[in-house]
Amino acid sequence: MFEGRKTNHLVKWAEAYFILFILLQPILDMTAYINLPISEPIRVLTMGLGFIYILLLPNTRAKKFALGYIGVLALFMIASFANNFVFKDPFSLSVEMIYIIKTVYVLMMLIIYYFVFQSLSKRTNWRNSVQKYVFISMSIIGVVMVVSSITGTGKRSYDALAKEGHSGWFFAANELSAILAMGFSVMLLYFMRQSNIKTKLLYIPLLLSAIWGILTVGTKVGLGGLLMVLGFGSLIAFVDIWKKKQWSNAIIVPLLLAGTIAIIPFSAIGNNLGYTVTKMQEGNGADGTDPATGEDGSIDGPDRTEQAKELLSGRNDFLRDKINQFEEANISQKTLGMGRGGNYEDVPKLVEMDFIDWFFNYGVLGIIILALPIAFFGITIIKHLIETRFKVFDGETLLIGIAVGLGLGTAFLAGHVLSSPASGIYLVLFLAYLHHATKPTVKNVQSGSNDINSEVG
Repeated sequence: MFEGRKTNHLVKWAEAYFILFILLQPILDMTAYINLPISEPIRVLTMGLGFIYILLLPNTRAKKFALGYIGVLALFMIASFANNFVFKDPFSLSVEMIYIIKTVYVLMMLIIYYFVFQSLSKRTNWRNSVQKYVFISMSIIGVVMVVSSITGTGKRSYDALAKEGHSGWFFAANELSAILAMGFSVMLLYFMRQSNIKTKLLYIPLLLSAIWGILTVGTKVGLGGLLMVLGFGSLIAFVDIWKKKQWSNAIIVPLLLAGTIAIIPFSAIGNNLGYTVTKMQEGNGADGTDPATGEDGSIDGPDRTEQAKELLSGRNDFLRDKINQFEEANISQKTLGMGRGGNYEDVPKLVEMDFIDWFFNYGVLGIIILALPIAFFGITIIKHLIETRFKVFDGETLLIGIAVGLGLGTAFLAGHVLSSPASGIYLVLFLAYLHHATKPTVKNVQSGSNDINSEVG
C-alpha cells in the first residue's frame, strides 16, 4: 500500500512538472540564444522523466501500445543509425545523434502528454491550466520581442539585407514564427474566455506584444497564422454575442484584426512581402508582363520556375538534390533513410519541409513509423467528432484545431517543427489537447481548483 501511495505521488508530481514545463519553453529558448548549454540537456532529461512516468502508470491497453511503439521506434533508430554508419560517407556521429534525439523527442512528448491529459482529465481543470501557461509563454515571447526591438538587440531573421525582421533573443526565426503562429491561437482562446472586462483590458497589451512579435519576425508563416486566428476568433466572437455571451470579444477581436491588417505595410513582414513580389516579377515587366513579348505574366516558362523558387525560399533546389541522392542510394538506405542531410558531400542540408525530410532522412520504413502517431491522433480526433455528431466542436476546439493545423501545415511547407524541440513541443501539446478535448467519454472538470500544482502540495 505504501509503495502504491508513493508511486501515485510521484505520478502527480510528474504531471505537475509537465504542465509547468510549458512555462519553461521561452526561457530554454533564450538560453540557447546566449549559448548557455542547458536547454538540450533539460529537454532530454524531461523526455527520460516522461518515459519513467509512463512506466509508473497502471497497466492499460494504451500503455502497452505506447511502450510497444516506443520499442519499435528505438529499434528502427538504432538500425537506421547503424546502416548509415556503414554506408554513409562522410558520416558525422554528433550530427546524426542530435538529429535522431530531436526527432524522437517530439514523438515522445506527444505520447507523454497524451497520458498526462488522460490522467488529469479525471480530476482537475487541465484545460484552463494549459491555456493559462501558454498565454504566459506567448506573453514572455511578445515582451522580449518588443524590448529587443526597442534596444536594437534582436537577431536578424534573414541574411539578405533587403529583407527585414528579427527573432529577438531567440535563436531561429523560422522556429519562433511557428511557435507564435500556433501559440497565439491558444493565447487568444484564453483571452476570450475571460469574463471580467478589467482582466481583458490588462491582457490586451500582452496580446499586442505577441502580434508585434509575429509581424516583426518577418516570415509568411507567422502572418498567415495571425490573420487566420484573428479571423476565426472574430467569427467565434460574433457567434457568442448572438448567444448573448462575451459581447466585449465581438468588439476587441475584430479591432485587433483590423489594426493588424492596417499595420502590415509598415512592418517587417510587409517589407518582405514586397520584396518577394518584386523578385517574382524580375524578368517580367513592372506590370507583370514579359518585356520581350508583352504577354501576360501567366505564361509558362523559366519565370514561373523563378517565382516558385522565391515562394519556396529555395527549397526546390534542396529537394532536387535529395531526390538525386535517394535515387543513387542503396536499397537499405532507401528503406532506413540516408540520415540527416542525406548523402551530402560537404554540408548536411535539409529540404526544410519536415515530412519530406523524414522521408529522405529515415526512408520508406521510417516515414511510416514516424508518421503513425500523428496519423493515429488525427484519425481519432475525426472519429470523436463524428461520434459526438460534432457537439464537442465549439470555439475552443476550433482554435485548438487551428493551432494544430498551423503546426502541421508549417511542418509540411516550411519545416522547423517536427524535428525541432522548441516548436515541436507546442504542436504535440495541442494535438494531445485536441484529442482529449473532443473525446466523448471524458468529462473534464470545469469547476473547482484551477491550479494543478495544488494536488502535489
